[in-house]
Amino acid sequence: MKPLPAALVLVLLWTGCRLTFLKHIGFPEPESFDEFSYLLGADTFAHGRLTNPPHPMAKFFESPHEIFHPTYASKYPPGQAMFLALGQRLFGRPFYGVLIGNALMLFTFCLMLYAWVSPPWAIAVSAMFGCVLSPEMYWTNTYSGGSVAAIGGALILLGVGIYRKRAGLIAGAVFAAGAILLFWTRPFEGGVFVLLVLIVFARELWRQRSLSAFVTALCLLAIGASWSCYYNRAVTGNPFLLPYILHVRQYDVAPLFWFMPLRPQPTYSSSRMEVMHGINSWEVSIYKDKLPGWRRIPGEWEKVVRSLEISLRIALLLTLLFGVAWRDLRYRSAAIIAGLFCLILSFETFHFEHYTAPAWAAFALMIAVWAEHSWSFNIRKEPVGIVIVCVVLALPIYFARPRLFVLLQRVIGTQSNDTQSEVSPDEMFGLNAPLIEQLSHLKQKQLVIVRYPSPDWIDAGEWVFNSADIDSQRVVLAHDLGPEQDRALLNYYPDRVALLLTFDAVTRRHQIQPYLDAQSQKPNTN
Repeated sequence: MKPLPAALVLVLLWTGCRLTFLKHIGFPEPESFDEFSYLLGADTFAHGRLTNPPHPMAKFFESPHEIFHPTYASKYPPGQAMFLALGQRLFGRPFYGVLIGNALMLFTFCLMLYAWVSPPWAIAVSAMFGCVLSPEMYWTNTYSGGSVAAIGGALILLGVGIYRKRAGLIAGAVFAAGAILLFWTRPFEGGVFVLLVLIVFARELWRQRSLSAFVTALCLLAIGASWSCYYNRAVTGNPFLLPYILHVRQYDVAPLFWFMPLRPQPTYSSSRMEVMHGINSWEVSIYKDKLPGWRRIPGEWEKVVRSLEISLRIALLLTLLFGVAWRDLRYRSAAIIAGLFCLILSFETFHFEHYTAPAWAAFALMIAVWAEHSWSFNIRKEPVGIVIVCVVLALPIYFARPRLFVLLQRVIGTQSNDTQSEVSPDEMFGLNAPLIEQLSHLKQKQLVIVRYPSPDWIDAGEWVFNSADIDSQRVVLAHDLGPEQDRALLNYYPDRVALLLTFDAVTRRHQIQPYLDAQSQKPNTN
């Protein structure tokens, strides 16, 4: 089967299965700080804006991983949020953008593998990664994703694969598209991956040098860089200052890399933000847990590898132990890129699965080349290779079976499901989803002032997250900054019913009641 039809069939099958599960299990709700930040970016793009004007009451709405000055925006690069915005605009929910990213990841992986290995193994390994992206898997069930960056990595290797066979405009355009997408999703990790690919394949790229491919790539990269500068200027006021770096300067004490010293603690507008990012935050505690000097590298490299999806870790381990493909230059090149990539990422202070996304294409190439060699391997005329290859390709199904079994029960109706939510896609929801849903149906608009037992009480996560246009929301969530400062917020929203959300420090349950004015001790409904 030719590359495009094969990739389309694979994507259609995966999408059909995923939508079937989605119909029965409902849309996942955002839970982490990162997800809410990405959703803010998505809501901003969906409303046709690059960023939002700063809110006059910004100190009441400050939340992790978001920028409030000089504009109100997500700190993250725009790539993931663009996909979420696409889902929100086309289908009414940002989660469809996650599915679009997953589907395109499988599509580009299949095309990339076709450029490097024989068709059967391109299809088989692509199908394996389709199983990795099972329902409730990390990337398919969160708004912070990972698939979009993986698409960028696949396009990089696809461009190199095309270039090896026919250097020209298409190869340059595909490579540049991958590099731009990586910069718009994971700038550091993506840059590392691109640099490693160029170094490993430098001799071959130079041997087949093509002016048309170089000029095409350069022009597209210039366009992408220009747009990035335009976006940076809109958000931060400086075309060369990334929103992420601005957020680091405004809030973070823990450095991006563990070998760097702590940054001076900035002045925070609220004690809760100090708890989240300051000198005594959990971020700094993770940083301080690092061993001094270069002795830390092996342990950190191990953490990066362990952040991979478990079936992928075992598959890669088997390709190394059963090393029938080491003599193949394709396998060695992909292994060197993947190994050095993980080594360099070990210098980062924090490690999460989606950080390795750019290198997933290299992992896929390693497995495909290994399977191609191992399939015909025999020991004393016994087809050992067939067995091992089948085990590797079936690993994602094996590890996903408990979750798939529960989901299948829901699909066939043997298990009840009450997770489906009818919350408007314009509302930000997550930990506060039931509350938002309940209050959204009331006649009057609401102002919910959130009061935690103490600033360092984070057992229930963060509840104060809002959409791109805070003032137009039916339910606005704000921090409690004390009666005197809260008065300014109440005066700003005279047409809203003011409510107070509090928590029981022991049971972690929340309760909501009319906001009591500190002076009159009467319900304030304005």
